[in-house]
Amino acid sequence: MTPAEAGAEIPIELLYRVPYGKVLHGKDCQHLTPSRLATLQPATDLDRQKFKICRSCLVALDGDPGRDDFESFDAALEALHVPQTNRPTMRAIAEGLDTSRIWIPATRAYVAVSPGTGHEVTAFFNKDSVDVRQEEGGYERLVLSTPAMPAARTTAAKAGGARKTKAAAAQEPEPAPPTCPTCYMQLPGTGICDSCD
Repeated sequence: MTPAEAGAEIPIELLYRVPYGKVLHGKDCQHLTPSRLATLQPATDLDRQKFKICRSCLVALDGDPGRDDFESFDAALEALHVPQTNRPTMRAIAEGLDTSRIWIPATRAYVAVSPGTGHEVTAFFNKDSVDVRQEEGGYERLVLSTPAMPAARTTAAKAGGARKTKAAAAQEPEPAPPTCPTCYMQLPGTGICDSCD
């Protein structure tokens, strides 16, 4: 399918492009930062033929917004069916953020919060983790604890990789379990390999 065929029924006057950008957006796109919003240019017919429409905008502008907006954070958590055990931690995280805009996308994968239209998402609240935007860029992930698993943090780097936080790096790694020198299988508590002896 060519870019022009995807969302062909969307009127050109609803589409915009950031200068030198290669994707078309609607004005309400969650991917547009305030600086990008300020430079938006109306898409031309040539732009419409050459460039794809942002996936979230394609859904939003195609007549079925798919995204649900919420007045309260608790209502969004309820709509996403976030486990009750994770909600107090999520509320505590949200209290420190500007949650002027709260929504769940069409994918129903998370609750997103931001200071408003044109601002980057400050946090993604998944059912079992929270990704909070860092000032230096990227998102720090807090994996919420379950009865069998303590909370853990990782930081998503700008390039999309993951690195440990200072607290995780400071922890001593557990020693590797002893293995059999012949077959390299993990030894049982007796110290005698079941496969070789």
